[in-house]
Amino acid sequence: MKIREAVPTDARRIHDIAIASWMDAYQEIYSSSSRTHFMNEAYPQEEVVRAIRMAEESRGEYFIVSMIDDEIVGFAHAMEVDGVWEIIRLFVLPDYQQNGIGRKMIKELEQLGAAPLEVYVESRNYQARNFLISYGFQEVSESSEEVFGQTEPVVRLMLTR
Repeated sequence: MKIREAVPTDARRIHDIAIASWMDAYQEIYSSSSRTHFMNEAYPQEEVVRAIRMAEESRGEYFIVSMIDDEIVGFAHAMEVDGVWEIIRLFVLPDYQQNGIGRKMIKELEQLGAAPLEVYVESRNYQARNFLISYGFQEVSESSEEVFGQTEPVVRLMLTR
């Protein structure tokens, strides 16, 4: 497995991974209409390209991809806000989960200097919560967030080392 910085030509694959992973992770959490809205609205390719370019030009962002046999299978995007690095995107294709890819991407973010780290995850996304806690993140607070017309409780997790 190889991790590298994302480049604009990765945008289509990142889009596809986001959709596949999101649909898998949130099928029990979000309604059919919310999932359909996500499919139609989320991760437009031009937005992914913009985010990659911002990360390339900024010292306060990292956008990385994980590759197996020259195929992108996951990605992570972290941004610094007031001295704390927020992981705003972290997805691994469902068929490649449980193989340490997410852990390696978080470790890469740390090695790049992204610390302390925080992440927000839907409370009912138990797989993501358990993964993050097993890595060392601790639950700090809970709030609510509206996603495509559906309000869900969201947990803020922090990693400080």
